[in-house]
Amino acid sequence: MVRRILNRPLHRRRHVPAPGHEHCRAERGVTVVEFSFVALMLLTVVAGTVDYGRAWQSGMAINEATRTGARVGSGQAAQPNADYNALTGIRSALVASNKIDDVELVVIYRSDSANGAVPASCTGTSGYSGLCNVFTGAQLVALGPTSFNITWAVNPSDPPTGGSGCANSGAAQYRGWCPNVRSNTQASADYYGVYVRYRQRNLFPILGTSRLMSRTAVMRLEPPSV
Repeated sequence: MVRRILNRPLHRRRHVPAPGHEHCRAERGVTVVEFSFVALMLLTVVAGTVDYGRAWQSGMAINEATRTGARVGSGQAAQPNADYNALTGIRSALVASNKIDDVELVVIYRSDSANGAVPASCTGTSGYSGLCNVFTGAQLVALGPTSFNITWAVNPSDPPTGGSGCANSGAAQYRGWCPNVRSNTQASADYYGVYVRYRQRNLFPILGTSRLMSRTAVMRLEPPSV
C-alpha cells in the first residue's frame, strides 16, 4: 500500500485565480488606453498653445516693424532717401526681434486712405504692377546706400542732394512708386503704406509646419517743413 502511494505520479497544483483578478487586469488595460487618449489630447493642446504664443509674439514684432517703416517713410515724404530709411527701419526692427530670416515680402505702396489695403497686384510672386515697390526678404537684408538712386551729400548728416530715390535694378522685385513722384501737399498728400509678409515656423508639426501672417501700416505723407 505504501509502495503504491509512493509510485503514484505527482500532479502539480493547479493555480486558481483569486476572485476578481481577471477583472482587475482588464481595468488596467482600459486605464492605459484611456490615458493614451488623454495624453494625446493634452499634447495637442500644449503644442497649440506654444505655437499660438509664438505666432502672437511674431505678429506683434511684424506689426511694430510695419509701423516703423510707415512712420519713417511718411515723415521723409518725397525725399530721395525716404524708402531707404523706411526699409532700414523695418530691417532694424525685425533684426531686434529675431524675425528677419523668415520675412518673405515687403511692399511700399501708395494708399488712397488711412486704412487702405495693399493692392493685390503687389503681393503675388511675379507680374507685379501698380503704385508700389516690392522687395523680397533677401533684398531687404542686402540693401545698402548704393541700392538706391540717391545722390548722397558729402557730409553724411546732411540730406541727399538729388536722385529719384528708386531702388536700383536688382535691389527690388518691382519699382512702381518712386519718392520723386509723391505728393506731400497738405490738401492732397499721398498715403504711405507698408506691407510685410512673414512665414511663422511651428515647433510642432501637429498643427502644420508653418503659417503665413502679414501686417499693414498706413500713414499720410508729412507736408514739407517751412
